[in-house]
Amino acid sequence: MLDILRIEALKAVELIKESEFIHIYTHYDADGISAAAVLASALHRLDKPFQVTFLKGLNQGVDCDADLIILADMGSGYPDIVSEIDANVVIVDHHFPTGRIEPKRSLVHVNPHLAGLDGTFELSASGTAYVVASCLGDNADLSAIALLGILGDKQKIVAGNAKVMRDGVESGHIEIVKGLNMYSGKVREVLMLSTEPFLDFYGKEGELDEFLRRVGIDGDAEIDELSGDELRRLSNAIILRLLKQGAYDGVIEEIVGERFVLKKELISNAVMFTDVINACGRASACSIGFAICMHDENYLQKGVDIWREFQIELLEELQKRREEVQEGKCIRYLLMDNAATTAPIATIISRYLLSDRPFVAVNVKNSTAKVSARSNPRINVDLGEVMRIAAERVGGRGGGHRVAAGANIPPDKAEEFVKEVDELCCAMLGSGSE
Repeated sequence: MLDILRIEALKAVELIKESEFIHIYTHYDADGISAAAVLASALHRLDKPFQVTFLKGLNQGVDCDADLIILADMGSGYPDIVSEIDANVVIVDHHFPTGRIEPKRSLVHVNPHLAGLDGTFELSASGTAYVVASCLGDNADLSAIALLGILGDKQKIVAGNAKVMRDGVESGHIEIVKGLNMYSGKVREVLMLSTEPFLDFYGKEGELDEFLRRVGIDGDAEIDELSGDELRRLSNAIILRLLKQGAYDGVIEEIVGERFVLKKELISNAVMFTDVINACGRASACSIGFAICMHDENYLQKGVDIWREFQIELLEELQKRREEVQEGKCIRYLLMDNAATTAPIATIISRYLLSDRPFVAVNVKNSTAKVSARSNPRINVDLGEVMRIAAERVGGRGGGHRVAAGANIPPDKAEEFVKEVDELCCAMLGSGSE
C-alpha cells in the first residue's frame, strides 16, 4: 500500500522539481507543523525557494502567489476551495477525502486513504510528507521530525507509521528505549504538568507527595534516570491511577514500556518535542515550533517557555471546565465562552476522565464557535462524518477523523448543533433518541 502512495508521491516530485517557487500551507498543530518542516527541509536541500504559512483551517483562504501550492495536513476535505486555486496543487493530507476536486491546473493528491491505508491511525500528515521527502532524496533523518506528527495525532506505530519509525531507527536518528513515554525532567514536575497522560496532580501537591511516598520514588530524581525497578513501580502506579480516573485503557500501551529518543534533534524526548511544537501552534507561535524542527537553536528556550506557560494555562482551564460538562443522550459536551483552548480540553477529558462516550467541546470566541470532538476506537461513531453533517445543518463546516474531528459553526447555533450531534451519535450507536 505504501508502494501505491509512493507512485502518487513521485508525481508530486515532478511538480516540485519543475516549480520555481513553492508556497506550503499547513495546519497549526503538531502534525501540520512537523509536516511543513519535513517538506521545507527537503525543499531546502534542493535549493528550492519556498514560503510556509500556518492556518487554523483551509477556510482562511489561499493566495495563488506561487508556481506550486502544497497543502499539508489539509485539503482533502475541502474540494470546493482546492478547486478555486489557480496554481498547480499538491495535497499532502491524511484526512478522509470528500467530494470531487476540479482543479484549474495540475493536481496531485497524496493521501493514505487513497492508497488503502487508514489516515486516522496508520499514517499522519507528517508521515505522508515524509513519503514525499523520501522520493525527493536521501532524507531518512526527517523521520525523526515526522514522528512528532504521528505522536501529536495520537496515531499507532503500525503500517506507514511503522515504516517511518523503522527508517529512523535504521538511520540512527530514532532510538527506542525502555521506559515511560512521558516528558523529561524531575519526577515531581513531570507528573504535575503531564497532560499525556493526564494524571490530575496539578494543584494537588499533597496528593502527589503521598503518591510518590507510596511508590517509593524521589520526586527530585530525573525521570529518565530511574532504575528498572523504580520504573516498574512508577508505571504500575500510573496505570492504576489512570484506570481509576476513567481513562480509555488503550492509552496505557502508548505510555508504558517504550519511549522514543531523537538522537540528533534539539529536543531528544519525542513526547516533549511534540508537545512543545503543539503548544507553539496553540499559542499562535507556529513559526517558533517550526524553527525548532528546522534546528534553529535561537528559538529553543522560547519554545520551551511557551510550552510551560501553555501547560499551566491548560491545566487551570481544565480544572474550571471539567465541572461544566453536560450530559446528552449519547454524548457529553461542554459549551464554553472565551476558553483559552478547545481541542486539548476535549482530548484530555475524552481520553482520561470520561472515555465511555463521544465528547464535544464548543468554544465561542471572537464571534465564532470552534468545535472539537473526540472519541476512541471502542466507540462505534464516525465523528468526522458527524461533524460534517451536523455543521452543514446549522450553516457551518466540519469534518475530520473517526475519533478526532472538528467544526466551525455560527455562535448562535451552538445548542442546536449539539442536539444534532447527539442525535447523529445515537443513530450510529443504535441507541435511538427516545
